[in-house]
Amino acid sequence: MADKLPLRFRMLHYISTVDKTCADEIMQALKPEYGTEKQFTKDVFVEHLLDMKANFVIDDNDVLLDDKGELVIYYSISDEGKRLLKTYLPQQWQKQ
Repeated sequence: MADKLPLRFRMLHYISTVDKTCADEIMQALKPEYGTEKQFTKDVFVEHLLDMKANFVIDDNDVLLDDKGELVIYYSISDEGKRLLKTYLPQQWQKQ
């Protein structure tokens, strides 16, 4: 892979590859690429997800409590998110 995408856009790209996902699953998937960066924290990932939801590029579609009693929100890409990816995703990322 030539260039790394900005984290938020890479998160959106990852969300587009699965039916639904949560912050912990996204972090696990992106750890090999971003795990050593200062921004690689759950708080940052949750903030990005909330911002993407507020901008209608993802939808929340499932909520549950985990073993620790913490709220887990699952997200999927929206039509607007798909449009953003189609418009702005670099060519080398297109079929991944």
